[in-house]
Parts: sequence; structure tokens; C-alpha cells
Amino acid sequence: MAAAEVAPSSKSILKLAVLGATGPTGMEAVKKSLELGHHVTAIVRSPDKLNNIKNENLDVVKANIFEPESLVPHLQGKDAVLSYLGAHGTTVFNPTTLYSESMKSIMTAMERSNVNRIVTLTSWITEYPNNTPIKVKLVRPIMLLGGFMKDMRRMEKILEESSFNYTIIRPPGLSNASAKKNYKLVEAAQFVDGAGMFIPRADVADASLKVLLTPEWDKKAVAIGCD
Repeated sequence: MAAAEVAPSSKSILKLAVLGATGPTGMEAVKKSLELGHHVTAIVRSPDKLNNIKNENLDVVKANIFEPESLVPHLQGKDAVLSYLGAHGTTVFNPTTLYSESMKSIMTAMERSNVNRIVTLTSWITEYPNNTPIKVKLVRPIMLLGGFMKDMRRMEKILEESSFNYTIIRPPGLSNASAKKNYKLVEAAQFVDGAGMFIPRADVADASLKVLLTPEWDKKAVAIGCD
């Protein structure tokens, strides 16, 4: 399917719950959300890590992502949940279940809170299509050694088999470069053909907010990439 650009929307201000807000991509999303005037509840393990962001529309709360009862009070009344959770220090010998287990908890909390919309990140090539270009094939074994790819795919399946309105965004490698603002999303894809192997976190954060403003990306997994 051809790549599609994400157009801005004039929809009203949103009330968002952000998980993984102290990570580099999550922090970009918090900043962008506040810049757009959204109301953000950052659900974190270490609130002190967000002391540098001051905004009347930001609430920073502490909760355990693996305990639904810990999340429920902070999800109530929200329009959507955005998850930028990531596993660090994992290898093929030390795999993770953070993505799948946290998503089960998040979904339980969402159901109890009457929240249906969620956006989350995984990665390019959580599965290995036959048309994968050579440059991506060369990176795939390295990503598998990271120990997180299989659990990302488990999380994707959990969402795909659920009744929730999800958007799964699959980026390539993430960089701290300034936003390029020319990214594209490709529906039902494992990668964006012709795109670079890295994308600025700021672009991914921007896309994760824009997909909330149109039904075009509802209940879809999409790859993101830029030149």
C-alpha cells in the first residue's frame, strides 16, 4: 500500500495518559502534547525525572504498569493512552516480557476506566516479510539479538485480537536528531520502503499524536519512516 502523510486535524484538545514518559521518545511526546495544548497525565515510576518540564496542563503521577489497580485512577476520564515503554539491557539470553505483560495490565486498566483508544510503539520487522530489502535483512539478526523483538510481536498480537481501538507504530532505529517533519506512515507494513534506517524521536512522537486526530489509523499497525 502506498505511503500516506499524516495531515493535521482541528479536533479539540485531548486528555492523554502517557506511559514511558521519562524515556527519550516519551519525553518528546509529552513536550509535543503540551505544545499542542493537550492535557497530559504522565504515569511514571520516577516522577523526579520530569521535574524539568513545568506546565499547568501536566500532571506527573507514580504508578506500577504491571498492576491495573495502580493505573485505573490515572486513566479515568482520558481520551487515549499512549505507551512509549521500552525494555533496556535485554539480549537473546536475557529476553523481556515487558511489552506483552505491561500491555495486558494496561488493557485491563483501560477496560475498568472505560478508555478504548491506545497508541503504542514497537519496531520495524517484528515479522519477516519476503519482500524485505537487503539493508533491513542485514539489521534483522542484530535486532533479534536484542531480545525484545519477539515480545513486541506478542504485544502486537494481543492488541490485534482485542476489541480496543489501537494504533501500533513501527519505527526503525530512533535518533535524537531534530525532527525532519517529512515522515510517512504505511499501513499494514513492516517497514517503509526507501526510508532511512533511523528516524528522529521527535517525528515518531509527532506521529503518535496525529494518528489520534483521524479515524484513518484506527485498529491498524503502521510502519513509519523518513528520508
